[in-house]
Amino acid sequence: MEVVQLGAAAPFSERELAEAMRVRLPSTGEPVRLAVTSIPGGVVVAARGASRTVELDGRSGVDAARLVALVAVDLVLDDLAIAPAVRAPRAASPAAIGVVGTAAQWTGVLAGATLDIAVPRGWWFAAVDVGGGTLVGGGLHLSGGLIRLGAGARVGWIDLRAGATLVPILVDDGAGDRTVLAGAGSSVRLRLPLWPRGDAVIAAGGDVFATRTQYLLGGRMIETPLVAPWFGVGLEVTP
Repeated sequence: MEVVQLGAAAPFSERELAEAMRVRLPSTGEPVRLAVTSIPGGVVVAARGASRTVELDGRSGVDAARLVALVAVDLVLDDLAIAPAVRAPRAASPAAIGVVGTAAQWTGVLAGATLDIAVPRGWWFAAVDVGGGTLVGGGLHLSGGLIRLGAGARVGWIDLRAGATLVPILVDDGAGDRTVLAGAGSSVRLRLPLWPRGDAVIAAGGDVFATRTQYLLGGRMIETPLVAPWFGVGLEVTP
């Protein structure tokens, strides 16, 4: 810090003013240059193109230097003060709603669609997929629902998800069957902007089931999958 003192009649020394300024300014930053001019009853302090008059009322030495330092800090504070780093709170984002057509590999292709709702919580979000499909090929007349409950993280245009999977199924062959397959799954989704509140969605994932069901049909054993990879495309909008 540099102090320029003009006028020999100033009632304090350059060192006294420098010390008074030092305890009131940040330890880092550009040098401070002050011009102090003596006038009857006080001084005029100038810095960075502005000036102020300080009435000293007979003060001198350290006391006068402290009073002048308070005024000088006001002149330079806007340029030198270091504001604390404060992260602005993230604005709450509305829920996103998507419709995705899917094809999963079972004994054939389980073709269907899901309605997807994602509710954000900062960088994370909770998600639920509800839908269903019909088995195409694979030797069974099978249809099923689909429920995925999970959470994920959104990184730019990519969503990463994981959670629980439930698939209630209905088999029409033979005596018929109704059961629920339970498991877990994960997926990745690429969201490509189409307009400000609408994205195209390309998704891929897989489900691993803890429960499986076997069917004997025409002497052939058909079993629901242990692992079912799937692929989907669709549209997501943010109301």
